[in-house]
Amino acid sequence: MITCWDDGGSEPIYVCESHAKQLGRSREHRSDVRIIADQSDRSSDPLRNKVQTQLHEVADAKPHPAAALEAARTLSHTKVATATTAPSIKAPLRDLTYGNAAKAMVDEVIWNLAAGNYEVYRTALHQGKSAAEASEAAGGQVAVVHRKITDYKLKLEGVLSESKAIISVAATIDKPLEQAVLEIISNGAMSDLEKDSTIQQLGALQESVKHGLQGDITPLQANRITLAIGDRLNWGGASDTSQKIKPVYRALYSSLKTAILTAVPEAQNLHDRLTNLYAAKSDLEIC
Repeated sequence: MITCWDDGGSEPIYVCESHAKQLGRSREHRSDVRIIADQSDRSSDPLRNKVQTQLHEVADAKPHPAAALEAARTLSHTKVATATTAPSIKAPLRDLTYGNAAKAMVDEVIWNLAAGNYEVYRTALHQGKSAAEASEAAGGQVAVVHRKITDYKLKLEGVLSESKAIISVAATIDKPLEQAVLEIISNGAMSDLEKDSTIQQLGALQESVKHGLQGDITPLQANRITLAIGDRLNWGGASDTSQKIKPVYRALYSSLKTAILTAVPEAQNLHDRLTNLYAAKSDLEIC
């Protein structure tokens, strides 16, 4: 290769550093000479070694300008692969039992709006304005979410109020709570004191959920209970509810939701959109 170069070859050649010294600066086409690092000069970085090996293979097989582009693409793809496998820090996950805030933003086409000023909303409430007035003052997603919650809530209640179905309190409320009590009693990791305290909390929960109810309930009544539970659990966001009790709330909510949608299947879309909006409202309140 060196002999060909000395005889006036026009194609670029690839040499190691020692042969580059042998060639010296006798040619005008010094920029055509490519120096390939020896194995001993390689970095200890595995990613860099891999890329360098690929570059050398391309150079040996295709001494052509397109080789540089191909090598650049290879390097880019390698970096992307490394980046996607790197560990990342995740934000606390929302409990999607109570609604999907991201889906609400997409379904209601409000993801591209400004969030709105929640401090203005909070201040307006302190000044005695209604939630509707306060949200409109805040503007942006805050205003739209509140507006749509009111709209979907009215529509859902309209559909549910037309149903003549009856929902069993014993099956939808008492049974999940009784199951929770049995699980607490058989929990070997809890002390007797913890068990007594948790069971008392479940009793208070049962009393609050069934307050004012007489016998079985309608889908509309069941829906109002699910909304109250959603509010208590901040629609799957952060709340001050005990971690021991949260699974019970989740079971109770799911039981009531299943009963409602079994009794009134046509309420599915309205129910999902409403609960997703409540989750979005919860997210906006902590932005």
